[in-house]
Amino acid sequence: MSELALTKTTKFFRSYGIKCNEELIAEWLNTASRRENLSEQVCEDDLYDFNEWCRWKGTPYEEGIDDQTKIARLLEEINDLQSEVSALKKEKENLELRLGINPF
Repeated sequence: MSELALTKTTKFFRSYGIKCNEELIAEWLNTASRRENLSEQVCEDDLYDFNEWCRWKGTPYEEGIDDQTKIARLLEEINDLQSEVSALKKEKENLELRLGINPF
């Protein structure tokens, strides 16, 4: 990836109001960009591709991660969801008590 491609891409993304740093764009250009020739004009499809890449980065669904990392991230996500379910059940019980709804 050339410095010119990085500068052009960053400028184009920011012209659409996207707040992103150059390091993130450089990583995308080096790893996930599907563009064959970086010297060609940056287009809206590149912006959508970058947005999608950012959306999945750091999740179990990130492209190119190994199975062990994927499993670890999935287990972490499961634990977070179980904690959220527990908190919601407690909140539901508190609201039922405040409304005077007796548990069965």
